[in-house]
Amino acid sequence: MLPAFPGTAGYGALRRALTKLGLRHAADVLRPPRSAPHRGFHVVGGLWFPGRGPDARLAVDPGFLEESRNRWQASGDSRAPEAVAVLRTLAAAVDRDPAALHRIVLYQLSCLLVDGDGGPTAGAARALGVHPDDAGLLADAVAAGFPPSGRVRRAAEEIADAWQESRLVRAGQLAAALPAAPADPVLSALLAEVRRATESVERLMADARALVRRGRPHEAAAAWLAAAQKAVDDPRARTGLLGAAVLAADADAEREGTEGGEPGGDPGTGARDGVRAAVSAGGVRVTWSPAPHGAVPYGGPAPWYRTVRFPEGAPHKAVEVGEPGPGGAVSDPDPPTGRKLRYAVIPLRGDGVAGVPRVTPPVLVRPEVTRPKAVPVPGGIRLDWEVHPEAVEVAAVRRPAAGRGTTAASGAASGPTPVPCGLHGLVDRPLPPGRYHYLVSCAYVRGESREVVWSPGREVTARAVEWPSPVERLVVDAPDAPDAPDAPDAPGFPGFPGGPDSPGFPGFPGSAADVVGAPRLRLSWPEPERGQVRLVHWHGRPAEPGEDVSELLPELPPVRVPSPDATAGGNGNGDRDRNGEAPAVPGDGRPWSGTEFVPRPGARNRITAVSVLGGRAVAGASVLVETPGAVGDLMARRLDGDRIEVWFTWPEPAVLVLLRWEQDGGRRERRIPRSLCLGTGVVLPAGAGECRITVVPLPRPDADFAASGPAVTVLPAAPAQAAVPATAGTAVAVPSVTSAVPVPPAAPAAPAETDTDTDTPDGGSPDGSSPEDGSPGAGSGYRDAAGAPVPDGSPAAEPSGEEPSGLSPGRRSWWRRSAR
Repeated sequence: MLPAFPGTAGYGALRRALTKLGLRHAADVLRPPRSAPHRGFHVVGGLWFPGRGPDARLAVDPGFLEESRNRWQASGDSRAPEAVAVLRTLAAAVDRDPAALHRIVLYQLSCLLVDGDGGPTAGAARALGVHPDDAGLLADAVAAGFPPSGRVRRAAEEIADAWQESRLVRAGQLAAALPAAPADPVLSALLAEVRRATESVERLMADARALVRRGRPHEAAAAWLAAAQKAVDDPRARTGLLGAAVLAADADAEREGTEGGEPGGDPGTGARDGVRAAVSAGGVRVTWSPAPHGAVPYGGPAPWYRTVRFPEGAPHKAVEVGEPGPGGAVSDPDPPTGRKLRYAVIPLRGDGVAGVPRVTPPVLVRPEVTRPKAVPVPGGIRLDWEVHPEAVEVAAVRRPAAGRGTTAASGAASGPTPVPCGLHGLVDRPLPPGRYHYLVSCAYVRGESREVVWSPGREVTARAVEWPSPVERLVVDAPDAPDAPDAPDAPGFPGFPGGPDSPGFPGFPGSAADVVGAPRLRLSWPEPERGQVRLVHWHGRPAEPGEDVSELLPELPPVRVPSPDATAGGNGNGDRDRNGEAPAVPGDGRPWSGTEFVPRPGARNRITAVSVLGGRAVAGASVLVETPGAVGDLMARRLDGDRIEVWFTWPEPAVLVLLRWEQDGGRRERRIPRSLCLGTGVVLPAGAGECRITVVPLPRPDADFAASGPAVTVLPAAPAQAAVPATAGTAVAVPSVTSAVPVPPAAPAAPAETDTDTDTPDGGSPDGSSPEDGSPGAGSGYRDAAGAPVPDGSPAAEPSGEEPSGLSPGRRSWWRRSAR
């Protein structure tokens, strides 16, 4: 006896279900739990179980299968539902072939005997439940040549399923692993059918190719359809069917005069034979009409549809889009860009193709920009958008909107104008107020040819509005300085006002006694062409002139200005000068406005002029005003006939002061850094005559103006005598005062250790410019009373002698009084 072949479709699923139930083979499911014991089942000559009595037999037929199902259901076993499902599968196999169950059980027993540890023996067969009369016969038959576990057995188990599912390619591969002429008649018949079907499919495909060459695409499509239905897993049949469907659809469109889709349709849209592909920002959406009347057999299921996408001319690269279903629409969210695509809708019935696919015309996917946003900006329009990740370039063309309300100038309205832009937006200015249209297109690279293709373009409408003009200049000076913003240079420091009664410090009006009190400065600016000006304190990064600050304006603190009563002739609104009259007019003819303000003490005040028009504001010119602390406790004493020593309290938080001493019609100056003057005095070379000493804080280099006044002291002339001891000197000092001091312009660097001595009466250099001063330090050439070198900025060595009682060292013989 030769081993049997299962010959049943779905055998693999059956085997997995038995393993899950913990049963060894199909015969075990026929013996429900708690059933009466028996001596075994017979398999030689048929499948049956012993019945009641010594000679009774129970044939395994559909009635026996029904009885087994009832016993499982009544058993209360937790495995009953799965066992009943297996019995239904076996009953279906018996309905198709009465010997199917016998072959399945015989095949499974043979596999178990071959794979067992002891090999196929009668004892092993009896242990599997085989009747003793059949156990030896079965073991001998299996030992005669049943294949072991491997490729051949797997092919025998799967070929029936592949054949039933019309997977002809897979069935042919499995048949090649089996004997060409097997002894099992069922297996032999199945292999013969597989060979005949394979030859039929080859003839159909050959005929279809010939029909395509003869220009008969519809007949070719029918031949390809028959081949695809017989071999659903043959890629050649699928590709040929799609190619023929494309040719047939194009032929119909050419005959009807609708090449490329619907006449007048969107360039990115294709519609034909009830199938439509529409390109949108979200990809491509394919829709189709239901099957025509009569296409569905009476009482048959409605067809499902599968949608595929493939490049033009390459149906072998088709990929499925979405999931098969009965609906009439599917979306392709991520189609390739820059190349022509086709979409095909394939009707399905079961797992097979039910008809020739319906194909769209070529669709070129060129996504447009998305989420465009137009924002008016100073002088023009800003557009922002999002682009597809594969876009390589964006182009924009502007044209003014025609019709009522358009106020664009002739230059902007002359016609379409290309506007430079980036991948994500553009700024178009200058533009007159008005409404404009922008056509924004995206470029993509087409496939392997690397050709650049452009999208048709998306239109965006924007409006340019009138913005205020930025303030071009903002001038800060002392309130007693000349009115003209472009006043000529005053004596002492070029470019900064000063009067003849000034002690010689830039921007310091009058003498020391005239400016005691809080600093008050004046801001002047030319009126902008459009908008009103607001002065605000600016913090953080300085705004560029013309920058949009509309959203920041409510958070910017306004500049504090004195009340009208406190401002001589002013109105406190910043639109007139301190005398209530329009300030001087510069060369461009525009009027200037101004106001006084009080800067915050001990701080850096950045004042920005903001132009406001309606709800829009732009930044203008800025000035940085520093208000360093005042110099305090200025004192001076004479060390000997050639030197004097100056002491003062440092004006925090300044880092540099300007020290000036005037004697015998000449003037010298020195810049003193904070690091060289903490806790020590400054030694200066001076003669025996009266010496006027002035100290004023200097701003940092980036400041435009310093609001701080000088401290002044006068050291009287030494008494006429042969020698003047250091302890007998006198000094005159004035309390620190505050005034407005503009920042001197940068001058060429001078050696850091040199003094700047001036011989002219006003202290200026021969060319009228401000002298550059060095910081005190070692190597200045000054010497003490004994002739030893004394570094600048350090106290001289005290001479020996008695100190007056009650006076601390370094603070002896000082006295103060105010002086003019």
